[in-house]
Amino acid sequence: MDYRECLAWLRRAARAPGAVLVLPVALVVGLTICDAVLPSSRHFGPLVIVAPAIASVLGGPLATAAVGLCAVVTQLALGLANAGSDVIGYSTRAAAIALVSAALVLYSRSRRRREEQLEQARTVAEAAGEVLLKPPPARLGRLSLATAYRSAQQEAQVGGDFYAAARTVGGTRLIIGDVRGKGLDALEDTSLVLGAFRAFAHHRLPLPELARELDTVLSLHNLDTDMIEDFATAVLVDLFDDADELALVYCGHPPPYVLGRGTVRALEAARPYPPLGLGELSPESRAVERHVFAPGETLILYTDGVIEARNSSGDFYPLADRLAELAIGTAEQTTDAVVSDLLEHTGGRLQDDVALLTVQRAPSDPAAAAQRDVPFS
Repeated sequence: MDYRECLAWLRRAARAPGAVLVLPVALVVGLTICDAVLPSSRHFGPLVIVAPAIASVLGGPLATAAVGLCAVVTQLALGLANAGSDVIGYSTRAAAIALVSAALVLYSRSRRRREEQLEQARTVAEAAGEVLLKPPPARLGRLSLATAYRSAQQEAQVGGDFYAAARTVGGTRLIIGDVRGKGLDALEDTSLVLGAFRAFAHHRLPLPELARELDTVLSLHNLDTDMIEDFATAVLVDLFDDADELALVYCGHPPPYVLGRGTVRALEAARPYPPLGLGELSPESRAVERHVFAPGETLILYTDGVIEARNSSGDFYPLADRLAELAIGTAEQTTDAVVSDLLEHTGGRLQDDVALLTVQRAPSDPAAAAQRDVPFS
């Protein structure tokens, strides 16, 4: 447990009614008794200033002011009780404690305001993240889906990684990707790509045309903001209701994996496109890669934060080697197993955001055939 965790524990304990005053007041009383009982050559009074400092960390301005007032009163009381000794010393000490306590009250008030503003910002960020990176339904047609997102920053709920799914006539369309950079700029680019995908995914555009639309949206945004180096890697996938195969377009993104019958297949790109946002998806680039995706198989899409995660020895996370052992259940169980294994590999510390999208194709269901042509999202 590091000092941040200790401080968080103390603050949680201090939330009980009156608990924030227990330690500082006990410290004031204890030091005052020691100063009154022990020989005059030993002065414990100056240590009383620690009490309002503790109160300012654990509590708010009112608690800090109360403890500071208690410390000042005890010093004045000691000065009056020892009229024959150093009265001026006690009075000077009380004045110094009063000044320091006043400064701590101002500090505590400012800190409380910053915490409230941070909490409001976190609430807004969480709401924005839920809207922006809304997980897809657990089931779309013959597909079972599960997602996971882990931010490298504990305070952040969403960053530069993204995923989405859209139900179309006769199939399901997926995207997963990673925007260059971090912070608000990455969040803005993420919203642009996801918004464009959700807008164009239902237009029955071929995957290369959909990729060009996304590339155009991000490229025009870069021109408007003079951010010519912003781009996003992505994989776009079409899964068909009436065919046991999938179609992909790669835009500078790591290849997904398909698991089935104890084997792990990497769907390597024969002709990858450049990342989105560079304006290099020409009309002549129309290659779509197709692979078998049979009933009962599992598709794993991920961002580079997964395969670039390192352990304490600097070793990358071996996703391909671990999948055969981890993908033994439902889509949700497989996703949870990969995330848990990844966090164990890294010791719970991620250097980059991580996103996973797991898809399983169920065996053919004649009863569901009538539902295949009903679009929803």
